[in-house]
Amino acid sequence: MDEITAAHPRGEFKKEFLRAFVDALKDRPDTTYGTVNADVLEHFVPGFRRTSMVERVMDAPWPR
Repeated sequence: MDEITAAHPRGEFKKEFLRAFVDALKDRPDTTYGTVNADVLEHFVPGFRRTSMVERVMDAPWPR
């Protein structure tokens, strides 16, 4: 492992990886429901609030 990481340093990999997630999802946050993607947006996008399963059921178009 040391030899590999010496030959291929990771640099800012963690930050770049998470930034790629945010960039790919920030304009379509509804696609994150039920995935770890919502965790990423919740951490990095101010004001992002994930929708819960209860909210989705209660807001469904059929009568309560």
